[in-house]
Amino acid sequence: MRTRTIAVILTAAVGLGLLTGRFVLPPRSAPGGSSPTTGAAATAPGTRAAAPKPAGGPVTNGNLLTADAFAKAGVSRRIHVRDRVGDGRYANAACAGEKTLGETLGGPGAHFRGFVTTEDTDADDPTLALDIRDQVAREVAADAGSPALARNYAQRLLLEEVPCQTEPATHWVYGPTRTIDVAAGITASWLGSYAGELNTTGAAPRGKEPCGGFAVLRSGSHYGVLEVDACLDTAAMTRIVRAAVTRL
Repeated sequence: MRTRTIAVILTAAVGLGLLTGRFVLPPRSAPGGSSPTTGAAATAPGTRAAAPKPAGGPVTNGNLLTADAFAKAGVSRRIHVRDRVGDGRYANAACAGEKTLGETLGGPGAHFRGFVTTEDTDADDPTLALDIRDQVAREVAADAGSPALARNYAQRLLLEEVPCQTEPATHWVYGPTRTIDVAAGITASWLGSYAGELNTTGAAPRGKEPCGGFAVLRSGSHYGVLEVDACLDTAAMTRIVRAAVTRL
């Protein structure tokens, strides 16, 4: 009786399938008896991380990179963080000269943060290691007061470094400008650094990885620069620059 009933049910199902143009079998059970999980169920609505918003207002230490960011980028040595607020040299002196941020842009003091692997730092500027080999990086950031002015400052700071993309052979040189757009109003541009022995044509060699570099950051009304002395390649530089501008 049971077999006959099942046959009747299946015959009816096939008949309905023919009438409607489709025949749907019951879903296959997942291994172990568990229910299958669809992609929609795996990611609940509204759980996607919100895009960062452009910054505004005074820059604080919380807007600057942390030592942990460099550890994630591959720097294994212990890093000491040194902070100060004021004015001072802000970029590669061999390219931009010994000018201070105030001399270049004017305005109030900025936040300076040095990442060093030594306790021996400059008495006048603790964000700078006495031995350049102990300098991992240095970040300088400030609030321009408006997004338009921050954009202007960032452009000027970047243009100041661009001439160093062309240098006589055997002189250290910057590579091409790379841009990272995180969100509307949050962007960064960086140039990789190449040692003189790699510069045989007056420009950065093609197909070679940089060894650190220089970045200009902008988020809303905040702007800044990040000079990386640690020998980070393209992937690591991209990661650290993105982290910096996202925090800014």
